[in-house]
Amino acid sequence: MRYEFLIGLRYLRARRRERFVSIIAIISLAGIAIGTFTLSVALSVMSGFEKDLRARLLAFTPQVTIERTDGGVWNPADLEKKIAAMPEVEASAPYVTSQVMAVSSTDSGAPGLVSGGILRGVQPHDNPVLKELKSTLENGTLADLETTHPVTIVEKGVKRVVQLPGAILGKSLAYELGVRPGDAVILISPTSLGAGIGPPRLKRFVVTGFFHSGMYDFDSTLAFVALKDGRALLADDASLESGLELRLHNMFDAPQVRDKIAAMAGPDFEVKDWTTANAPLFAALALEKFTYFMVLLLIVLVAAFNIIATLVMVVMERRREIAIVRTMGARAASVASIFLCEGAALGVIGTVLGVGAGFVTAFLIGRYHLIHLPADMFMVSAVPVMINPWNFVLVAAATIVLCLAAAIYPALQAARLSPVEVIRYE
Repeated sequence: MRYEFLIGLRYLRARRRERFVSIIAIISLAGIAIGTFTLSVALSVMSGFEKDLRARLLAFTPQVTIERTDGGVWNPADLEKKIAAMPEVEASAPYVTSQVMAVSSTDSGAPGLVSGGILRGVQPHDNPVLKELKSTLENGTLADLETTHPVTIVEKGVKRVVQLPGAILGKSLAYELGVRPGDAVILISPTSLGAGIGPPRLKRFVVTGFFHSGMYDFDSTLAFVALKDGRALLADDASLESGLELRLHNMFDAPQVRDKIAAMAGPDFEVKDWTTANAPLFAALALEKFTYFMVLLLIVLVAAFNIIATLVMVVMERRREIAIVRTMGARAASVASIFLCEGAALGVIGTVLGVGAGFVTAFLIGRYHLIHLPADMFMVSAVPVMINPWNFVLVAAATIVLCLAAAIYPALQAARLSPVEVIRYE
């Protein structure tokens, strides 16, 4: 071990008459530990919220979608075969989607409550693209969309039992319509209402289940039906959007996969991915995380100023020792290294304590859900945490760099001391 480091550590252990310097060093150490602890926990919580939000969005937003630019109906079978050969693609499935009006049925047969929504016709059977949707179901299963179900309806005062296809509604949408599992709901194509030619195009469904994603935009608008039933309702509408939705092995490959498929499909098709569909939201989250990092890093910066004060006082107290070391042959660079080692020691010890405590705290919060949130106000009932090693590495690196930078000025001052002048007058 080099003598510069040994002397630097020895200078941190102040003598009896230099206890004040030691106290300031302890305060600096505590400031660094508190700053890195707070920063580590905050980044873990922010990463947890981002991961949770991304998972909830991707449960209802396909990772990659392919649609015709004119919004027309097309047969995706040929393109689907080419896409299936791509190594990044895990699965693909056709879908249809369009805005609809949802109307609940009453016991008297008169129209009930009305709400706008978005219809998604999907393949319920063995559809890996809908893997996340299954985890949000509170009632029913996707298999219920493939079969018809007996429902009692009232028409012109007469009750009769009919077989209706199933539909899964968002929990908030079902609440707005006042329907429960087993109730009938009417979905109407809004473009057929505006056409003014013939009766409006509508189709009855039976509510087979609810889903609850925690995202109000999804829970209050989406209605899932079987692909064949969605096409039966919307096939003649100019507003119909039909296409392919893809699930990838790695969701972060979506931009590259999008570009490959766009070149393969040609100009008649529009290819989108989840990063572009929600770009403003994820950009805002990234900016918020960066802002938290910079603001909380100010705590470490304040502690770094304490390191400057500590080392300046150490230089003043150790002028005689510095002069003796210089007369014994030590170079100015070696003297500067002594105080750089002091700053590095304070930074490393404080960082290890703070980052270590932050890691343990973040792990406990995520593992045992120590911080609870009101479920009716937030998407989650407990604070989510994501343990990302790079967050802790970034915090540790930034802290150590700041501590080394804080030690530069006192180190240069010590290196500039003239041993002759110090010995002559002291």
